[in-house]
This record gives sequence, structure tokens and C-alpha cells, in this order.
Amino acid sequence: MADALAIGCLACGGELSFDPATGKLVCEYCGSSFTNEEIDAAYKEKQEKAEAKGDGEITGEDDPENAGMHAFTCSTCGAELLTDGNTGASTCPYCGNNTIMPAQFTGNFKPDHVIPFKFKKEQAVAKYKEYYQKRKLIPKDFVASNKVEEIQGVYVPFWLFDGTIGIRGLYEAKDKYDRGEYIEIKEYRVLREGTVDFRNVPADASKRMDDALMDSIEPYNFAELKDFSMSYLPGFLAEKFDVEDKDDIDRIEKRLKNTADEKARATIKHNSVSAENLDFKIEYSGRHYALLPVWMLTTNWQSNKYTFAMNGQTGKFIGDLPVDKGKLTALVAVIFIIAFIIGMILFGHDENGDTTLMMPIIIGVVAAAIGGGAAYGSMKPVAIKHEAREYMDSINITSAQDDYIRTVRQQKQRN
Repeated sequence: MADALAIGCLACGGELSFDPATGKLVCEYCGSSFTNEEIDAAYKEKQEKAEAKGDGEITGEDDPENAGMHAFTCSTCGAELLTDGNTGASTCPYCGNNTIMPAQFTGNFKPDHVIPFKFKKEQAVAKYKEYYQKRKLIPKDFVASNKVEEIQGVYVPFWLFDGTIGIRGLYEAKDKYDRGEYIEIKEYRVLREGTVDFRNVPADASKRMDDALMDSIEPYNFAELKDFSMSYLPGFLAEKFDVEDKDDIDRIEKRLKNTADEKARATIKHNSVSAENLDFKIEYSGRHYALLPVWMLTTNWQSNKYTFAMNGQTGKFIGDLPVDKGKLTALVAVIFIIAFIIGMILFGHDENGDTTLMMPIIIGVVAAAIGGGAAYGSMKPVAIKHEAREYMDSINITSAQDDYIRTVRQQKQRN
């Protein structure tokens, strides 16, 4: 059984927690604060003493009844702590001390970097209330009866990828001109070749974390990456990765390819562009393992569980919310009526001055569908990311050709 390290206050022995406001570890009893370097030294000394005991670690193989679990001894009160194999920081349920399992962050599991929390629990709760109060389609009784059941700061494992993506794209491009009685269309075949550098494209490395939720709280500011230190962990949960970097490659490459294509298209100055053939070559120059800060918050309403996440560095809050169907129906109806009235003013009469409803109805239906869809989407914003703009440079074009093919003339339809 391995020891779980709980470093107390160097002044009074009280419990320490990382304070996002100061970037130091603060004692909850005497108020003393300590730098990461001071606590790192204390961790190192205590870890060396624990390793000198030569105790083993109970794994799922040693204890079939707790398969996949690890047992640790709290170094403060001696309690035996049973955690799953991925938890690296927790709180002792007996003495309340923040506890680190150092063995979880050694060897290949030692992170390269960490971004410390910048927001406290109270700020995360305030962000949650601000988030749902802005949504007009939320049911009234959700606001009245909604209670936060659980909120926890978690250092989530992420893989960060660096490298270069090359693109060779063949596109069909068109320019349209109104020539009075007809529409003139000029067609081109376009070639764009180039490269785009990318840095720190993230993908979460935890099976327990919802990929869409983790994608939705991006971006992180990776200029603030720090070398990993366990002194950032007290007061928060921390997990080691259980998704290998190679298993995140498909997600990463879809984002890289979509953004490289987008950047290549942006250099094509024609009215419309469609891809004929796209070839990509991705070369990785680095892969980093980092712990990134996330506040996880759950609520329960009408027997349904709702999970929210907040970027612990930037404060970006995200999560799907329930929709009041009555409010949505009323909104769609209002949009339809307004669009229908506008349609009647603009297109409600034919050449003979007779009333016609076809075009106003079409305008109303289209507007209602777009407006209603946008309103519903604002309540369900969690989605997998398909681009990586924040982590990619401008495209370096190495070859560009715009070859004219032909001109097509289309007669305008007469009413």
C-alpha cells in the first residue's frame, strides 16, 4: 500500500489549498501562504521518506474485489483511501486534508505542464447563475427549483500537439456578373499549395470527460503553461490520462485539415469556391502532456442530470439547458408573424395588384425556422469542435494558380 501525501501548513500544520487569486498555497487555519517552490521542497522530502518505507501499492490485480482501484494511506491521519486508478489528487474523507497520490504522476504519467486555476468555487457558481439567467427559453421552475448538487475543480489530462500541416487543394471557383438580361458566370480551376504551423492543439485524455464538453470550453491561453508541480494540486481533483495520445490523433487531424482548408480557401478571391480534391500531409514536431483546469458542476431537474463545465483559466462557462417548449413555440410564432407582415408589404401583390400569400408565407416559414433553430441552439451549445483556428498560424502559400476555364451565360427568368 502506497502513502498518499498530505502536506500541511509549514507554520501550524493546518490544511493547505492552492489559491487561484494569489498563485500560492494558503493555510485555511492560520492564513500563512507559501510559494510553489517551498511546498515542492516539502513534498519531495515527504515523498522520499514514504519511498524509504518500501511499501507496495495495492492494485486491482492484488485485490480482485476492487479491480481497477488503488489503495493509499493518508499520511496525516493514517486512513486507507481507495481511489480509481486515474485519480491523482483528492481529499481525505476522514481528516479533510487535501491529498496527493504522487505515484500517479511519475514516469510516463508525469505531466509536462499545468495551467493553474484562476477562478475559485464561488466564482464558478456565480458564472453558472449568470449563464442560465441570460437564457430566455429556460423553464421558470428550473430557475426556481434548480440547485447545484455538486461542484468540483478538476485538473483534466490533455494531450497538446505541435507540428506542420501541408495542403494541396484543387478547387472549382466561379464569379457571377449581372449583365442585365442575363447572368454571366466565369469558371476557374484553382490550385493552392501551402503549409500551416500549429501549436498546442488540445484533446482531452480522460475517458470520463465528455469530449464535446471539453472542446466547448476552449480556447486556453497556452502562453501561461507552467512546468508541472504537484504544489498546484491541493484543493482540487486531478486525474492522470487513460486515453493514449495515438487515440486522440483522429480528432486532432480532423480539426487541422478543416482549418487548413479554410485558410487555403480564404486566399481564393472568387464569388464561390468548392473543393474538388484535397491532399494533406501532417508532420508532428512535439506532443505534450498537460493538466488543464476545469470546474465541473452538476444539477438535477425533473429527474434529469445536467452537467456544466467552466474553463478554470478563462472563465468560459458552457452546458446544455432544458427548453421551455411553450416559450419556444411562442417565439417561433412571433417571428413568423413579423416576417409574414414584411413579406406582405414587399411581395404581397402580383402585377395586377391582386393579393398573393405564397411568397409571404414562404418568407415567414423560413424566418421562423432560422430564428427558432438559432434560439434552440443557444440552449444546446455543447458540440465537438471541427476546427483549430486559435492554435494555427497563417497559411504560407507555396503555389497558387487560377486557371480560367469558360464563361457561361444564363438567361434571367421573366415573371
